[in-house]
Amino acid sequence: MLAEMAIMIYNMESIVYRTAVDYDLHKDISRQSAIVKFYCSESLDKIVDFAVQIHGGMGYSQELPIERIYRDSRINRIFEGTNEIQKGIIAREVIKKNGKV
Repeated sequence: MLAEMAIMIYNMESIVYRTAVDYDLHKDISRQSAIVKFYCSESLDKIVDFAVQIHGGMGYSQELPIERIYRDSRINRIFEGTNEIQKGIIAREVIKKNGKV
């Protein structure tokens, strides 16, 4: 689980930095920002779920911060446009560019 968590974090950092570079170059990043929002919020849920699993029953205890993080991670898939909206933005851009990513 730790390896999978590390891979997801590495991927999240990579797409955030790649998108930031394109933003600094004044490129249109609407598709990329939707991808970042979608991927990072989904990955965060998986990472936090793994963390709760690693901690066992204590993962649900309010004594550990992971319990609050577990609850808070869910909102990331809802605010600033739900993940379903992000997928619509991504799909529209893919269609607009004739399937080119």
